[in-house]
Amino acid sequence: MTAFTLRYPIILIHGTAAGDNSLFWGRIPKTFKKNNISFFYGKTDGWGSVANNAQMLKRNLSDLAEKTGATKFNLIAHSKGGIDARYFISTLKGHQMVASLSTISTPHLGTPIADYLMEKHLSRDSVTKKLIQRLSFLFGGQSPAPIELIRDLSVKEMRVFNQLNPNMDNVFYQSFASTMTKPQDDLFYALSFKYLRRLVGENDGMVPLESAVWGANFKHIHASQGISHAGITDVIRKNIGDVDIPQIYLDIIRGLGALGL
Repeated sequence: MTAFTLRYPIILIHGTAAGDNSLFWGRIPKTFKKNNISFFYGKTDGWGSVANNAQMLKRNLSDLAEKTGATKFNLIAHSKGGIDARYFISTLKGHQMVASLSTISTPHLGTPIADYLMEKHLSRDSVTKKLIQRLSFLFGGQSPAPIELIRDLSVKEMRVFNQLNPNMDNVFYQSFASTMTKPQDDLFYALSFKYLRRLVGENDGMVPLESAVWGANFKHIHASQGISHAGITDVIRKNIGDVDIPQIYLDIIRGLGALGL
């Protein structure tokens, strides 16, 4: 047995505007393969709504269970992928197929960025709304629903979501998050980081730190420089400060193995 021996396979679930490939997950898939870790992708839409993506996740896991003989899976989800997974586990009764859910930078309490977009740009026929819709239909997979997606992640909607999707007793929940320390950590998130810092404090450029806390365990991932919302998925394929991003995922798996999952 190795330090990465698991009872159940891993499912990697991406967030918004992302995909099931190394373009998004960086060196993580290769690292998993190198360590003989059994894993699969969630096969959800990059611009799909929470409800639709949860249905896709249900179909995919059902197919994988039939093909592999696995009775349960360990889900590792980034950003909105964690919300998709929670909907699948609770509302769609997928808890019987899930041993654990580890969320990374998931907005469990919503993100004010979504509220801002809905209030200022997406409640009317704006240029921003048209641009998001066009981008989502170009890169959104099977059923893009960008406006519904953004609304799903608002602070207001997540209050309702959390009431309707409580944690299930037979599933182990834990969460992880990074934060930026300055706009220069990731220029793509510079403006949103500053907006959130004024409004709620620590954040990764998209999700407030306090919103990412969920489950039995929470770990705030610190580095010698800030790690952004996308940076935590190893999208840039190199260490950020003194942190080797794939090692974070190996540590998650090592912890699951120690729990017999």
